[in-house]
Amino acid sequence: MTVQSDLVGVAKIFQDAANRHAIDEVMAMFTEDAEVELKGTTRLSGKSEIRSIFEYDAGVNGNIQLINCTELADAVSCQLVETNERLRLAGLNSLLYPSCVLSFEKKLIRSWRVTPDPESVKTFNQFWGTVGLWIAKYYPSDYARMFTREGRFIRNRKNGERAVQLAREYCSNGAI
Repeated sequence: MTVQSDLVGVAKIFQDAANRHAIDEVMAMFTEDAEVELKGTTRLSGKSEIRSIFEYDAGVNGNIQLINCTELADAVSCQLVETNERLRLAGLNSLLYPSCVLSFEKKLIRSWRVTPDPESVKTFNQFWGTVGLWIAKYYPSDYARMFTREGRFIRNRKNGERAVQLAREYCSNGAI
């Protein structure tokens, strides 16, 4: 029988709620001033910003698995495996984050820092960079709603769903 530590158990409850896309449950697990960082790509502060990433995950049918978890004082260190429709469309069955640290304050998530595999990120960005240009050309109103003026994707449920729809069209038209 495997004995699970207290914070690892909380991390697994978080994983379950995230995978059910129970966004209110997920958000209740964060402190008000929590931070989420995807090293090299995104940093979100506060529940409002953090909520956007879980809304997006719902839109792309996201799933996370926390593996090889170890409790460290007030944190859980593990690896994370992510799957979603945007990854699959980019030719990736999953995205490995070799480093994932959830830091806790009174059993609430204070920070969540993940470091993705650089080669997978490169593959993902190449595919979606091309798809983004295609969307800008053929669906300019969608592009204006889905991307900032600087060309950064705006994460929310509706944009996640629409990005998947458009990428499927892109692939089915033989654009790749």
